[in-house]
Amino acid sequence: MRFKILLYLFLFVCVALFYQILNTNKILNHQDALIQNEYQNNKQLKESLKNIESYCETSTYFSLKGNPNLKESESLIKEEKSLRNQLLEMNSKGGLSDIINIPDEIFLINQIRVVNEYWVLIGFQSDLSWGQAILEFKKSKKKGYDFKNLSSFVAPL
Repeated sequence: MRFKILLYLFLFVCVALFYQILNTNKILNHQDALIQNEYQNNKQLKESLKNIESYCETSTYFSLKGNPNLKESESLIKEEKSLRNQLLEMNSKGGLSDIINIPDEIFLINQIRVVNEYWVLIGFQSDLSWGQAILEFKKSKKKGYDFKNLSSFVAPL
C-alpha cells in the first residue's frame, strides 16, 4: 500500500513538473517574441531618427543660422527679416510676376528660405497653380533689394 501511495505521488509530481515545463516554455516563447518585436521597433525608430537628423542637418545648413561658413551676426538676421518683408510686400502689390514668369493669377508666397547671402528660395501658390523659385538678391540703395530669377517653375494643382 505504501508503495502505491509513493507511486501515485511520484506520478502526480511528474505530471505537475511536465505541465510546469510546458507552461514555462510557452511563457518564455511569448516573452521572446515581445522582446524581438521591441528590438525591431527600436531599430526602425533609430533608423528614422538618423534620417530625420540628416534631413535637419541639411535643412539647417542651407540657412543663414545653420551654415558654419557664414558669420552669424545680428546684421544677417535683420537682413533676413527685411528681405522677407520686402518679398511679402512686393507680392501683395503683384510684383512677383515682374520677377517670375507666372500666369495671371493671384499668388501668395507660402515659404521663404534665405539660403545664404546671395540666394533665397520661395514657394508660392494660387487657387489653380503652385510653384517654387530660387532668386538671387543684391542690396540696392533705392528700394532695399533687387531680385533676379535664377530658376523657377509653376505647376497646376
